[in-house]
Amino acid sequence: MRQPLLQIALDLIQADVALEIAQRIASKVDILEIGTPLLKAVGVRIITDFKAKFPDKLILADTKTMDVGALEARLAFNAGADMMTVCAAAPLETIQSATSEAQRWHKDVVVDFIGVKDKRTRALEIVPLSPAYFNLHTAIDVQKTFGKSFRELAEFRDFQIPLVVAGGIAPEDIPELMKYQPAIIVVGSFVTRAKDPFMAVMALRRAIEDALS
Repeated sequence: MRQPLLQIALDLIQADVALEIAQRIASKVDILEIGTPLLKAVGVRIITDFKAKFPDKLILADTKTMDVGALEARLAFNAGADMMTVCAAAPLETIQSATSEAQRWHKDVVVDFIGVKDKRTRALEIVPLSPAYFNLHTAIDVQKTFGKSFRELAEFRDFQIPLVVAGGIAPEDIPELMKYQPAIIVVGSFVTRAKDPFMAVMALRRAIEDALS
C-alpha cells in the first residue's frame, strides 16, 4: 500500500497565525491547505505568500467553487496554488470548466463532496470530467451534530479517481482510513488547535507508518 500524502487544513482567519503554524510543520507535511475562511479573510494574495515561503510544498486553495469554474481556477493557479477545490454539488459545466483550466496550467482540481447526499450517483456523473481527486469531506457543522463517520468511503473503492478524506481526523482514525487506501489524508483542528502543532503532525505520521507496517 502506498503511503498517503498528508495535508494540513489551515482553516484560520489570521494570516500570521496560519503562516506561523505552517512554518512549524512544513518539513513533515506534503500539502499546505489555504482554508476557505483564510481565503475569504485575506484574499488570494495569501496563496502567493504561502508559495513564496514554501516553494517545495504543494499548496491547495480550498476555494469550494460553485460557479465560474475556469475563472476561480485561474485566480488560484495564477496566485501560485498547485491545487484547488470545486464542490461536487456545482453544475457539471462548472466542474468541467475548472478541470479544463487546471489542465492548461498543469495543476489539479479536487472535487469536494461536502453536502452531497447521494455521493456515489453524483460521482458517476463527474468521473468523465477527469478531476484529479475526489474528496469525501465531513463538514465541521455536521461533525458537531452527528460526529464523524467514514462509512461512505467504501462506496468509492472501485473508482479510478484517487480518494481524499477529510473531516475531524485524528491519529486514532488512521487505521480505519487506511483500509480504503486514500491518496491524501486531510487533517485540520487536530494540528491547528494543538499546543504543539509539530508534535501533532508527528503523531499523525506515526499512525500512518504503524498502519502500513
